[in-house]
Amino acid sequence: MSRPLILMYHRVADAPIDPWQLAVSPAHFEEQLDVLRRSRRPLPLAEFVRKLAAGTLPSDAVALTFDDGYVDNLAAAAPRLAGADAPATVFLTTGCVDSPEPFWWDELARLILVEDGPRQFDVVINGAAMSCDLGAEPPAREDGGTPVAALQTRHAVLESIHQSLRRLDEDDRRAALNGLRSTFAGFDGGAITPRAMTGDEVRTLVKDGLISIGAHSVHHPELPYLEASACAREIGASKRACEALIDAPVTAFAYPFGAFDDATRGAARTAGFAFACATRRTTADGAGDAFSLRRLFIPDLDGDAFERRLRWASANG
Repeated sequence: MSRPLILMYHRVADAPIDPWQLAVSPAHFEEQLDVLRRSRRPLPLAEFVRKLAAGTLPSDAVALTFDDGYVDNLAAAAPRLAGADAPATVFLTTGCVDSPEPFWWDELARLILVEDGPRQFDVVINGAAMSCDLGAEPPAREDGGTPVAALQTRHAVLESIHQSLRRLDEDDRRAALNGLRSTFAGFDGGAITPRAMTGDEVRTLVKDGLISIGAHSVHHPELPYLEASACAREIGASKRACEALIDAPVTAFAYPFGAFDDATRGAARTAGFAFACATRRTTADGAGDAFSLRRLFIPDLDGDAFERRLRWASANG
């Protein structure tokens, strides 16, 4: 039996360097949309949430969401969504819109996994030095010839730094990244792809009404670790930035990393959002309120594997 699902995507792209499995290839995304077209009823997220609250949500309902605001959401996802007549919501990390810099986690991944720098180094995080040792592992090849999964030592270092940086405010995280940039001499952060959309690209994305936008904080920190005032600024400023971009109300929020607590949920409500999405990998019809909506993470699966994942989620929700 089907159960309602909110699906969580990030990118639609062929990405050989993808340590957190954020990218679904265009070919696989088309297969996934075909499965949804045959077996599900895609709804706009706001409608999905209204029907959920009213108790009228069909069991085969599905809502598609994309986190962060990568430019391939416009270039690769949008035309395929239009072809399948599947609405979606894109949650924007607003501090990256129009920025020449990459998303901070992509820059970090490239530094540790791809750049050919020192094998041993320290990174200063919040005034404390973290010692890092990449061992003898070479950097990953950008053509995918060296799978990221094979670079166990580099990946472990990346994960350790990432866990620390995601809990910092923007100033402290930027200081740590600046230190890493200087360690990896010659690194050009502005040359990294993928990038976020520009403001004009966001407006192009939403102009036909099939895709809506929501807010995803300004700088993508793990919100429960911030001071209350900093958390409120991240949430409220991202709402205002989204509304300024499209000159319309924005009522949907997604917690970065899916992380929230009672204070974070209260801050989202106070900011004026109508609902907020987390990252619990299960169905959306169980207990909970509109500020802790559960989503099913979707990695790079072909159509058959995707269909099995949907069945598993329905059976284990």
